[in-house]
Amino acid sequence: MTGVDSGSSGKTSATGVSKLSKLATFPVGVSLSYGNEAFSYTNSPPQQAVIKTHFSQLTAGNIMKMSYLHPDRDTYNFTQADDFLKFAKDNGKTLHAHTLIWHADYQVPAFMKNYQGDKAAWLAMLKTHVQTIATHFSGKVASWDVVNEAINDGGGYRNSIFYQKTGTDYIEQAFINARAVDKKADLYYNDYNIEADSAKLQTLTNMLDGFKARSVPISGVGFQMHIFMDYPSVSTISAAFKRAVDRNLKVKITELDIPINNPFSAPYKAGDIKRELTPALALAQKKRYCEVVKAYMDTVPAKLRGGVTVWGVSDPSSWLISDLFKNAHADWPLLFDGAYQQKPALRGVADGLSGKACTNT
Repeated sequence: MTGVDSGSSGKTSATGVSKLSKLATFPVGVSLSYGNEAFSYTNSPPQQAVIKTHFSQLTAGNIMKMSYLHPDRDTYNFTQADDFLKFAKDNGKTLHAHTLIWHADYQVPAFMKNYQGDKAAWLAMLKTHVQTIATHFSGKVASWDVVNEAINDGGGYRNSIFYQKTGTDYIEQAFINARAVDKKADLYYNDYNIEADSAKLQTLTNMLDGFKARSVPISGVGFQMHIFMDYPSVSTISAAFKRAVDRNLKVKITELDIPINNPFSAPYKAGDIKRELTPALALAQKKRYCEVVKAYMDTVPAKLRGGVTVWGVSDPSSWLISDLFKNAHADWPLLFDGAYQQKPALRGVADGLSGKACTNT
């Protein structure tokens, strides 16, 4: 680390990270916006340069979700996803597909919301959904988030439309149905806050143990890791990873971002809002990124490392600014600034991958 400039990006004058993904033997990924979406890579040569240089795996931020791929019962639309897949393949990147089943209201197709049928009919409809999509991409994607966010904050199962109609059966049936048509892709259960919420983690653990007892074909757990500078602790994160490791399941960090502000913290609620990425804050963020990646490397054995993906390329593109902070102020959760210049956070990930000491200098 040779120093930090005085600009608001908090970037180093010479971070020295030439190709991030070369520092790992597992996928180092990034999520991307596509087409007409804001901050789309398709309209940004500078963003494409960063993607091509530093990442070995890509995830679509939106276009491989339910409503995009399966807008009506007998209608599937693979045009955008196929183009995204071509971009990945043409640039030597693998693709982590996100996601086959997710409860979010804006992503559940209208025909599913209005679907009339008993439990058996719902399971059959979802089987067709999963298998049609997974068949289309079989042999083309490295992995899937098969089911996303099916567990409640505080434990228990989310009362989604899928749960209301099928109980928990839709979850394991999704894995069974995906594996039936794609023999090779890694199949992940993906969720947020399972590294911090002990009750949520326990529900996950119980689910995984049930899967094992019934030989449900799951490859690993996706830890989204939308975390904060001050929460949760590294030891808590490591202990959560170990729950999957102890069950011989892969661990994949799927949606990593670390904002400077924590809207749930007492200082933030009292008005202590960081409105500029100072050099000191940028270096503290560097250390935090390093510590998270180091915890991953220390806790997860090589054979169970599914990869590390950051959720977005540049700070202004982060979903956190609109969804978490309601556009009240800026934040800087990612590895590159708005001009696609490297930040100290990138060096932090590189140090964590390389086994170097995590410092804020």
